[in-house]
Amino acid sequence: MIDRGRTTESYFAWNPRDNPLLAPLIVGGGSIGGKGRSLLFALESLRRQGDPLFDEVRLPPALYVGAGAFEDFLSDLPHAESLLREEPEEIERSFLGTPLPPYVTAGLRRFLAGVDEPIVLRSSSLLEDSLQHSFAGKYRSTFLFNAGTLDERLSAAEDEVRRIYARIFFPAATSYRKKHGLGYDAMGLIAMRISGRWRGPFYYPTLGGVGFSRNFRRWTTRIRSEDGVLRLVFGLGTMSTKRGYARTYSLTNPSLRPEGLDPYKVMRHAQERFQVIDSRTRALEIYNIQDVWRDILPYHPCFGTFAQVYHQDCEDGYFSSVDRSFMPGREKKLSFTFDAFPKRHKIFFDRMKLLLKTLEDSMGVPADIEFAYEPCEDRLELLQSRPLWDGDDRQGQGIPEVGERRLLLKASRMVTNGSVEHVPWIVYVDHRVYSVSSDFHAIARAIGEMNETMGESRYILIAPGRVGSSNPELGVPVHYNELTRCCCIVELGIPREGYMPELSYGTHFFSDLEVDNVLYMPVYEGESGDIFNRDFFENSPFEAGPHEAIRLIRGDFSVFMCGFKNKGIVVAEALPDERGRQIPSG
Repeated sequence: MIDRGRTTESYFAWNPRDNPLLAPLIVGGGSIGGKGRSLLFALESLRRQGDPLFDEVRLPPALYVGAGAFEDFLSDLPHAESLLREEPEEIERSFLGTPLPPYVTAGLRRFLAGVDEPIVLRSSSLLEDSLQHSFAGKYRSTFLFNAGTLDERLSAAEDEVRRIYARIFFPAATSYRKKHGLGYDAMGLIAMRISGRWRGPFYYPTLGGVGFSRNFRRWTTRIRSEDGVLRLVFGLGTMSTKRGYARTYSLTNPSLRPEGLDPYKVMRHAQERFQVIDSRTRALEIYNIQDVWRDILPYHPCFGTFAQVYHQDCEDGYFSSVDRSFMPGREKKLSFTFDAFPKRHKIFFDRMKLLLKTLEDSMGVPADIEFAYEPCEDRLELLQSRPLWDGDDRQGQGIPEVGERRLLLKASRMVTNGSVEHVPWIVYVDHRVYSVSSDFHAIARAIGEMNETMGESRYILIAPGRVGSSNPELGVPVHYNELTRCCCIVELGIPREGYMPELSYGTHFFSDLEVDNVLYMPVYEGESGDIFNRDFFENSPFEAGPHEAIRLIRGDFSVFMCGFKNKGIVVAEALPDERGRQIPSG
C-alpha cells in the first residue's frame, strides 16, 4: 500500500541535480521549475522500474535553465521594481534590451550546436505544475525554426528566453497569481528539440497526444476513473491541447468511443486538420488532410492504421481503407478515425497503462503527460509529465427529485461530482443566431463584456458546441479569462447544425475549469437520456445581451451533478414574469 502523502512529499523534494546523469543537462542555480523537474523525475522513475516496455521511452534532447538565472537576469534589468506598472509591450522591450547571464548564453550555444531541427522554448516557473495550479497557457512556450548559422540561431533563442522571462510580469500571469493568492514567481525554462522528423517540406511526429492516469469525465459507466484516458492526434500534439477534434481512448477498453459507433458520428468527431512545421514558411501551419494526403502518404507505411475514407450514402454512411484512387468530394472524405490503431499497436496501450500507473505511484498523485509517438518504430518521446489536479474529491449531493422545479437541461455523460445552487442568471447563446453570424469573435468578446458587468453575480453559460474552441465553427471562441463570474458551463450538442461537444479533458481550457471548480456538462439534443428544454430557452422573458446572440435570463437556477451515476441536471427554482418579479417555476 503506497503512502500517498509521503510519496508526494518525496516527489516535490526530489532534486534532479542529485542524479549524476541528469545534472549535466542543467545550467544556472536554483530550481528548474515545476515543468522541468516533473519531466526529469518521470524519466528517472521509469528507468528505475527496469521494465522492457520502457526501453523505447525517452526524452528529446533538451537544456534546463534554473530559476537562479532569472534572478541574475533581473538584477541587471533597469527599473525592474516598476515593471508591474508598465504595459506588456514596454515590459518586453525592457527585457529584450537586457543581456542574459553569460553562462545561459554558453549553455544555449552548446545545446544548439548539437540540434539543428526545430526547437521549442518552454516556461518552467517555480509555481507551474503544482498539485493545483498548472498555469496552463499563462506563460509562454514558443517554437523556433532553428535555421541559419549557429550565431543566428543563438540570437533568436536568446530573444525568446527574454520573452519568456517577461511573461512573469504580464497581466495574464499576474492576475492568475493574484486570483489564487500565489504571490511571487520565478522563471526556469526548457529548450527542447521538437519531436518529429522531416517528411518532405513538413516536420512533425506521426502521432502526438496527452494522457491521464485518471479519467474524471467518463462518457459511460462502463469506464472506471482509474482506467485512465488518452487524447490522440495525427501530427504535432499541440492540437490535442486545444478544443478541436482528437481520438479519445479509455486505456482499458480502447474500442469504446465517446461518440459511439455510428459511422456518421465517428466522422463528425474525427480529426481532419493537423499541425506541422512547414519549411517553406518556416512557421507552424495547419493543413486539412483532404488537401495534402498524397504528399505525406509515402512517409507513412501504416497510414491505414489511423486514417479511413468516409462514404456518405442514404443510410448512416460507411468507412473504407485509403488507396491512391481516392478523390475527396461531397460524398467522400478522409478522416483520422484511428479505428485499427488499438488492434495493430496493442503494445502502445500496454505501455501507456503501465507508464501512467508508474508515474502516479511515483508522484503519489494522478499523472498528466504529453507525448509523441512513431508507431512504425514503436518509439515514444515523453514531452511533459506533471501532477494532474484531482478534482474528483468534490462531493456531489446526488441528484434530487425535480419535484416542483422545472427541468431545463439533463446530461448523461462526462459528468463529475458537484453542485451549485441559487444562481441568479443564465447567459444563453442562441445557436440559431450564432450559426449565421458573420463575426463569431464579436460574440465571444460580447460575452467577456457581459461578464465584466456582472459584478459579484454568478451565472450559468449555455452555448452551442465547444466553448473556448480555437475554431469558431465548432463553438464560441471565448477566452477563459472572459468567464470569471461563470460557475457552470453547459455545451449544447445540436447535431443537425454541426455543434458537437467533445471530451476535451486535458486541454488548457479544461485545466482552468477544474482548478476553479467551474462545473461543466454536455447536453446532446435528441439523444436518449439528455434533455434540452428548447421551449424554455426560446420563449422565456430575457434581457438582451451586448450582442443579439446573447440572452440574459434572470431567475433562481441550480445545478446538480453526480459522477457515480454520470448524470447532471440544471433546474429552475423560480423564474421571472414579464415584469421581472420572481414567480415559482411550477
